[in-house]
Amino acid sequence: MSQPGGTPVLWTSTFTSGTLAHQVAAISGVPFELRFISLRAGDHKAPAYLALNPKGEVPALQLPDGTVVTELPAIIQWFGEAAPDSFLLPQAGTPRIKAIEWLAWCHWSMGRHFNPCFAALRFADGDEQAATAVRSAALKRCRAALDFAEAALAAQGGTLLDTEHPTAPDIFLATLGGFAGFLKLDIGDLPALNALMRRVAALPAVTAALAREKAHA
Repeated sequence: MSQPGGTPVLWTSTFTSGTLAHQVAAISGVPFELRFISLRAGDHKAPAYLALNPKGEVPALQLPDGTVVTELPAIIQWFGEAAPDSFLLPQAGTPRIKAIEWLAWCHWSMGRHFNPCFAALRFADGDEQAATAVRSAALKRCRAALDFAEAALAAQGGTLLDTEHPTAPDIFLATLGGFAGFLKLDIGDLPALNALMRRVAALPAVTAALAREKAHA
């Protein structure tokens, strides 16, 4: 894999959890190079990519000094710190800690609840009957998580941190809300979450990022 120059390189795959990193990077305004790989084609297991990210996952952020950062909360925090004037993350104090708390919660919820819905057979070690049970239980946990987030949004005036603009945790939560559509999980009765999802989708940087992914898919 070629080494980056003076800008970070974001490795991702279209319409995966890496889409969130792509959106955050775009919102930050920090110059970055975007490189798509195909999970379907197995690019994430190719020796060249494993040399970059031995986890064999996306997203991965390769910094100009060659350091590779993985895991969404860390990548999101890097862009938030690289763009202190953006609304992605509060810069200090309790708001900053609460932002990190919500990022951790969203990331944990994605892995613990949503991922088993998308890959139930893998979580059940190939047992189709067990996979059905895994997915059914995971869907219930997804809904419970989104109910929890709905209550938080309602209590905080529409954003997780009670801010004028959606922050990085809000963008992460909107992604989880979007997963509900793919899972055919009805969230029509969660007005605060749906309003947040519309606000995030309307951000010009998010619109542009999704257009790039659609064009590449």
